[in-house]
Amino acid sequence: MIPVIDLFAGPGGLNEGFSHEINGERRFKSVLSVEKEGPEHRTLSLRAFYRYFLYKGLPVPQEYYDYIQGKNITRDDLWKKYPDAAAEADNEALRFTLGEDGPSGFPFLADKIKKALNGSRDWVLIGGPPCQAYSLVGRSKQLGELKKVENSPEEAEQKFYQDHRHKLYRQYLRILAFFSPAVFVMENVQGILSAKLNGEPIFPKILKDLKTPHVSAKEYGWESPTSHTYHIASFVTGTEPQTEAEYLIKSEKYGIPQTRHRVILLGIRDDLWGVVEKSLGKLTPRHQVTVADVIRSLPVLRSGLTGQDDSLDAWKKFLARIIHEKLYSKLSRDIKLSIRHYNQKRKSFSAERSSTENYQPNEDLLDNWYSDPRLNFYLNHETRAHMASDLYRYLYVAIVGELKKHSPQLKDFPDDLLPDHKNVIRQSRKSKFNTAEAQKFADRFKVQIWDNPSSTITSHISKDGHYFIHPDPLQCRSLTVREAARIQTFPDNYFFEGNRTQQYHQVGNAVPPFLAYQLSQIVFNIFEKFFTEKGIK
Repeated sequence: MIPVIDLFAGPGGLNEGFSHEINGERRFKSVLSVEKEGPEHRTLSLRAFYRYFLYKGLPVPQEYYDYIQGKNITRDDLWKKYPDAAAEADNEALRFTLGEDGPSGFPFLADKIKKALNGSRDWVLIGGPPCQAYSLVGRSKQLGELKKVENSPEEAEQKFYQDHRHKLYRQYLRILAFFSPAVFVMENVQGILSAKLNGEPIFPKILKDLKTPHVSAKEYGWESPTSHTYHIASFVTGTEPQTEAEYLIKSEKYGIPQTRHRVILLGIRDDLWGVVEKSLGKLTPRHQVTVADVIRSLPVLRSGLTGQDDSLDAWKKFLARIIHEKLYSKLSRDIKLSIRHYNQKRKSFSAERSSTENYQPNEDLLDNWYSDPRLNFYLNHETRAHMASDLYRYLYVAIVGELKKHSPQLKDFPDDLLPDHKNVIRQSRKSKFNTAEAQKFADRFKVQIWDNPSSTITSHISKDGHYFIHPDPLQCRSLTVREAARIQTFPDNYFFEGNRTQQYHQVGNAVPPFLAYQLSQIVFNIFEKFFTEKGIK
């Protein structure tokens, strides 16, 4: 198997895709995943434990399933019972902050990589630097916050451009310069194409560095034992692009049930390039997968109520009271009829906030990508509690989404449903939603539409569920961790460690594993051609 090393690994979405079988065989083996956050690291090491048995061709022990399903076994018990798998998992998942200096910095990481590679020269480096400094939303938010505290807009921009996250890709670059892997796959947000540092576009500089890492190593004062160069190809075109936009992958075109647009680079070392240049593969478009395809079959749940009686009966009564509220009279006839319809259905509604239903495999979905018949129920599938006032907003947007097939913006809300927020200007004050700040807030409450791919699952889902409202007005809630994970294409047996907020954060930051799997097929074809050419078995 071809070794894979994952930097800035998050919960392991890229790695999960590369670790999957290709034509019935595991072609890649994860040997090191590097991540600084504790919950993500625990998720990574647990998945490494699981994969140990797959790599060995052994059945995954029942105790693993007992642990992830909350039965009478602790993680320590699991590690003690299977010490070989535990040792390999601990070696593979490394909690480490890239960019640290001193004795715990690069020399330590380089030693870990050398040991993990065990002499292999032809391997794959995957991962992506943290993207907050490159994301369009992140840039706008950070600059806005800095302008509040700095003396001038110019000083705010200067401080923003000093953000170390602009330069974290250099840690990835440093590994390229020192180790020269055969192939690398680097992922980042769409905003990297337009991001600037000190007034200059960042992306051309990144491409230049990645193409000649040994030259850049000298510029940054690093050691570079080799002088390999790289060609940076596009997974979309199967060529070195003519325009930077061709590096952008629109995930919904490739069977991912969300409109996630990401820049993903395919770097190929110079000695492989001549062999594969004219026969590079590229992503093959797949039929569109919708929100309904991936989450409609999951158990029906209700939302919770914050700060008051959270019983099922209290929840039903609260939602039924909307027809007596002042705002109800201002709603259109079709929305009123829908509210009454769901109030009637809710009378016989018996679902609670977490699922106890038996797990049902869905072998028809994405080539049986999600299913594991050894599960007894659905992991990480429980709902949040919401403020009572937000439940009416969730009900309203879910009904509008069902009727109109799109999510309403705040300008479409009745005044009495508008949140009390400084960026929300009430129509009754005869003001319009036309300020720059109000426009940023326009889709503050966003419902997903059954028959469309979801909007992009982001780490913001960890803060609240307003951008990720479930399309079913009956349930009146935001997405669960498992529903978000389904949209991100994590298999159903992928367990996220940490509390629920941390689980949401992990899912939102990940690369969709099913997309990564498609990338891995293209990468494996590169190795297969190269090994054939060189007579390597």
